[in-house]
Amino acid sequence: MKALLSLPALFACLFSVAQITQPGQPATGPGGSDYSFGDVTQYDYGTNGSGSDFWLYEPNTPTPDSADVVVFIHGLGETNPKLYGAFIKHLVRKGNIVIYPRYQKDLNTSNTTFNDSCAKGILRALDTLQLPGHVKPRTAHFFILGHSVGGILTANMSMLYQQYGLPKPLTAFSMQPGAAGFLSPDYSAFPADVMYLSLVSENDIIVGTAPGTTIYNQAVNTPTSIKNLVHTYADNHGSPGITASHFDPLAGDAAFDNGETNLFIAASGSGPVDAFDFYCTWKLQDALMDCALHNQNCEYAFGDTPEQHGMGNWSDGTPVRILEITPSAASGVEALKSNIEVSVFPNPNKGNYELRLKGYDLSNPLLFELEDLNGNLISRKEVKTNPMNMDMGNAAAGVYFYQLKTASNELVKSGKVVVE
Repeated sequence: MKALLSLPALFACLFSVAQITQPGQPATGPGGSDYSFGDVTQYDYGTNGSGSDFWLYEPNTPTPDSADVVVFIHGLGETNPKLYGAFIKHLVRKGNIVIYPRYQKDLNTSNTTFNDSCAKGILRALDTLQLPGHVKPRTAHFFILGHSVGGILTANMSMLYQQYGLPKPLTAFSMQPGAAGFLSPDYSAFPADVMYLSLVSENDIIVGTAPGTTIYNQAVNTPTSIKNLVHTYADNHGSPGITASHFDPLAGDAAFDNGETNLFIAASGSGPVDAFDFYCTWKLQDALMDCALHNQNCEYAFGDTPEQHGMGNWSDGTPVRILEITPSAASGVEALKSNIEVSVFPNPNKGNYELRLKGYDLSNPLLFELEDLNGNLISRKEVKTNPMNMDMGNAAAGVYFYQLKTASNELVKSGKVVVE
């Protein structure tokens, strides 16, 4: 007969099963804890303001001479920065100035004033940063993100930056933008070269997924190589579970509490800092900025790669339910296959030729592999220019076969090169 578990052993077993926990913050990379600055200097020009006001957050310990600028636009009524305090702190300790504009006085403020008020607040903040004692803003490195109505204003400020005299943003990130009644009539004028992410969640009962999808679809000039729709899903494999609600981007920090309250602030509460932050919003925003500035970590921002859609693993090794990306990797490759035209000129040649592409902008480099008749790899190069010169050196006369692939090794086109 098998021995029965003692009561303490049974409790220990049950306790261990119940302790499947969320993944913690990664040590490095997008969303990671590799901070360059120890703390945040806060300037309050917004509490109890009338709109067109702002808060400023600057890195210190050490204090830099200058820094990149991130505009963080709050949700409707969320005029207490504590609601997003941990996210703001993350961005600042990474080395950014954060501007938190106030676009409404209170819950009775007409939404017809939101665009103007938001833009004025940003411009006033930029002027203030020029005064002695502040970290100087690098306005050529300008980024915008926002949540809920702030997500809509993120798209609006990006599209209307010239009208308002704002610096041109390099990236824009709309987190659960809504509601539909706040949308601009048309987003087809969204700049083609501003990297853009729109994030929606399956259980968002406040604004739903339609507004975020609408902005994504209407930004028709922005190629999907730098534009994705991100869809989040709940996962209750461990405890606490990972939700997919409207309030997920909120990451509270009492150090940012300005004392203001209203119905919306009270209802929102102070969201926990958890895996959603580390592997979704914080990761995506870090990656967007790295990609735009340094062409690094782009795989964390776009392309439906494991780096982009991965959400880490529960403590028992089970992967957290991944983000759903539009376009998916599969649909992206199929679209690429149908749109791109590849030619070799001249062909035949003497071992020196040009690879010419049509219908592809190389914002994401492709890989060119050349093999001989026996399948031996002759060369493997990253295609960085169009056209691109290919020199086979002293290759013997004969027929060679090329494959053009994505960075994730998916075949796009194939063909042959004839050397005389």
